[in-house]
Amino acid sequence: MTFCNYKGQQLKVGQTVPAGDNCNRCTCKPDGSVSCSQRTCFCMYKGDKKQIGSTFPAGDNCNRCTCRKDGSVSCSDRTCFCNYKGKQIKIGQSFPKGDDCNTCSCAENGRITCSNKNCFCTYMDRRIRVGDNFPKGDDCNTCSCNTNLQVTCSDKICSCDFKGRKYSIGQTFPKGDRCNTCSCVKGGRVRCSEKTCFCDYNGKQYKVGENFPKGDGCNNCSCAPNGRVNCGEKYCRKVCTYEGKTYNVGQKFPAGDDCNTCTCKSGGRVSCSKKTCFCDYNGQKYKVGQKFPADDGCNQCSCGSNGRVWCSKKTCITTCKYNGQKYKVGQKFPKGDGCNTCRCKSNGSVSCTSKYCPPPSYK
Repeated sequence: MTFCNYKGQQLKVGQTVPAGDNCNRCTCKPDGSVSCSQRTCFCMYKGDKKQIGSTFPAGDNCNRCTCRKDGSVSCSDRTCFCNYKGKQIKIGQSFPKGDDCNTCSCAENGRITCSNKNCFCTYMDRRIRVGDNFPKGDDCNTCSCNTNLQVTCSDKICSCDFKGRKYSIGQTFPKGDRCNTCSCVKGGRVRCSEKTCFCDYNGKQYKVGENFPKGDGCNNCSCAPNGRVNCGEKYCRKVCTYEGKTYNVGQKFPAGDDCNTCTCKSGGRVSCSKKTCFCDYNGQKYKVGQKFPADDGCNQCSCGSNGRVWCSKKTCITTCKYNGQKYKVGQKFPKGDGCNTCRCKSNGSVSCTSKYCPPPSYK
């Protein structure tokens, strides 16, 4: 024969073509048969084809494998990780031990080695890292944790004592005489100003610069910076006359309208307030702010601060009808069953109790 049939193709005698497996080749023989090489061309590794001679990761993020000529896979068997508290650590990697101080490292044999140094001082039930500074707890001094695990603290005087209270260095505070001020200075010493702040007059204290009545109903006095009191000396009329009565200067008394008040001023003058205190409504007086019923027996009125009366303007029903009779709003009356009672409501309806009433007994 002069040709061969191979997978739908006609091949000439001696012609060579790929076998279709990306590796072997096939040749057309004179007898019309096709002869193919039988080389092993791939390795199978975890479901994937790998070419002969290729190198690839083993899948453990560490070792590598090689596809051998016989189709087998050969992989390295290095120790690549250390296990530490449920985590995998790479060979050569350093990491915290977990005590906020020491560190560990992963050796080539897969073993963990850790430092074991003392890293903390203990101070008032607290753990302080070596080298850290922290407050002593007196709002002033500071402490530090030394490499020998000892705590050393500064010992500054940070406050002043004054009348049983403590003040910080630099703090300013009242002396307690309602006038002078003090300050806490270095060394815990207290310095206070020494101003004259008051005058004494008739058993009372007045601030420097303050004006006040002399007490004669006319003149005024003032407190000078040297603590002396200076007063006016003019003649003063000491009484006022109002509606036939006499009042001393400075005295307050009713104006006579059950609302306003008057004051007796120096020189005998009387000064009275002029508030609007009442409203007139249907010949009656009502105080400002007072509420009262309107003359329709339904609406409400109130007395305003300007003396005017304001009333609500709702439509009012004054009677109810029940069993052919009229009753006023709010009136109670028998239901007619010898037991229950009814009431006339403001909307004109009638509401009755619903108690059980025993029938009358007959002898």
